[in-house]
Amino acid sequence: MYDFLSDLDEYFCEKYANYDKLCVLPGYKMPVMQASEVRADGRTYAYTLPASTMRLATQEKKAELLAELKTRMLDINFSFSFRPQKLFARIGNIFSKYAFHKNLKKVLEKYKLSEKDAGENLAVSEEIWQGICKGKFLPTVNLLYSLALTGHLSMDDTAYLCSLCGYEVDYANVRDVVVSYLLTRRVYNTDMIDSALNEYKITSLFLK
Repeated sequence: MYDFLSDLDEYFCEKYANYDKLCVLPGYKMPVMQASEVRADGRTYAYTLPASTMRLATQEKKAELLAELKTRMLDINFSFSFRPQKLFARIGNIFSKYAFHKNLKKVLEKYKLSEKDAGENLAVSEEIWQGICKGKFLPTVNLLYSLALTGHLSMDDTAYLCSLCGYEVDYANVRDVVVSYLLTRRVYNTDMIDSALNEYKITSLFLK
């Protein structure tokens, strides 16, 4: 039987990149970051290994370390669902092909979703959602991730919408790693989503 939470744990160990939190875990072994090699010209060259060498996936006791990390998790990503657009930005968006609300409609059409249907699946008021769809507001990243999960968006489309609002996936953030797993693996079942969010103590999304 497919154990998606185990798969999520593996993905998390591969991707999570908050090294300040990883290095202080009891039992974490700091890898040797400096290496050298003799190249074709006979000279020895020293180099530094990439930061990804410090991720949990490289640790012998990664399961125990991940379990300890989970006990320390606390969702600090609380935010409003939107941020107002300034007047000049709203005027500029009338002429810009990169305006979020214009591209939101295009992306939703790919999934055969109307703006109204998409909003009904989110834990935000109709007034706020209509303001976002009309370009009055910009969504926060928490709302964008919520839209992606409820609308079954791809990771690429989610990243595109995020970029229009000035956001990008941050693998040093637990929320971002878990959401990226769900979208990359196309896990849209609500029970599975709830299990994943509960496992990693993520409570800041706008999901009904």
